[in-house]
Amino acid sequence: MANIAFLPIRFSRFIHHFSYYPRTDNSLDWITNINFEIEKHKIDLVMPIFENGIETLIKYKEKLDSDKLCFLPAFKDFRIARNKWLLAEHLVEHDIPVPKSFLYSTDMLFKIPQFKFPVIVKPTEVSGGGDGIFIFFHKEALNDFIEKNEFKYDQMIQEYVEGYDIGCSVLCESGKIKAYTIQKAIMLNSNPFKPLLGVEFVNNEGVYSTIEKLMQSLNWNGVAHIDLKFDKATHTFKVIEINPRFWGSLDASLIAGVNFPYLNCLMSLNEPFELPKYNYIPYYNLKGTVKRIIKNKSLIFNYGFIMKNTQVKYIIKDPIPVVLKYGIFFKNILKSKFRPKSKLPMA
Repeated sequence: MANIAFLPIRFSRFIHHFSYYPRTDNSLDWITNINFEIEKHKIDLVMPIFENGIETLIKYKEKLDSDKLCFLPAFKDFRIARNKWLLAEHLVEHDIPVPKSFLYSTDMLFKIPQFKFPVIVKPTEVSGGGDGIFIFFHKEALNDFIEKNEFKYDQMIQEYVEGYDIGCSVLCESGKIKAYTIQKAIMLNSNPFKPLLGVEFVNNEGVYSTIEKLMQSLNWNGVAHIDLKFDKATHTFKVIEINPRFWGSLDASLIAGVNFPYLNCLMSLNEPFELPKYNYIPYYNLKGTVKRIIKNKSLIFNYGFIMKNTQVKYIIKDPIPVVLKYGIFFKNILKSKFRPKSKLPMA
């Protein structure tokens, strides 16, 4: 069910039925539509995917006609996880490592505190994907950026951490981790703030203990993906942000051995399961696979690696959504060539 009619996933061979409802200004209209779908299709579980849907269902869950909503966090905890500044404050309060951060609000005079450059500037509310994130290497460039731009969202300024990227995906019940994977970056995107192209699943007690403390402090329910960086100066794992939803590399966790959506269903239906183990393997998404093949052309003949460590087998099983997704992507690129260039600096 979605408010976008031409959504690539609706054409998946694994989708039994797709319902489209136009977006309205009233969230309760959406709840009414969900209730209709629950009754019409005898739905077992309602599982929101993206932040706006999750937040709306948390706020209005008492309006649902059934108790078929999957595990979701409390509204207060969800807001902390979604808002990068609220999260930074929460991390400091609970003595969980976090880069030094400062909130710049659109209604206040900007004053740069004593930061160690370089610093990152990012919106507090925009959801994932690396959009709107900039790095500045000296105070003058940062001042110029702030003075010349108007911002739709509050901006957070954060010291840049020198070290490697590492992430942890979790499924929790009342703050207790029921399933998890830890993955370390092995191939960055051309824009280092964009999603990773390659990861290696690892065991790391330092990351796990940090995330365990974080999830307990939020009394977290449901899924989340936490981005961290290893600070080579302090030898600590610092929490960068939380994606309080299903993440883009969900198939990577599946290949490694953990099926988070399925386990979320089991947990929501009170079906017991043991903490799943995952395999310590490398994984590359489609773009990462292509880059690896370009660098090492013999890899194209390594059928076992491509089937066991990349997205390719899922694309072969269900190609239409991927074809449509990249079709839309390239169409938008062509459109952007004819738009006026943004004046936003890439400092």
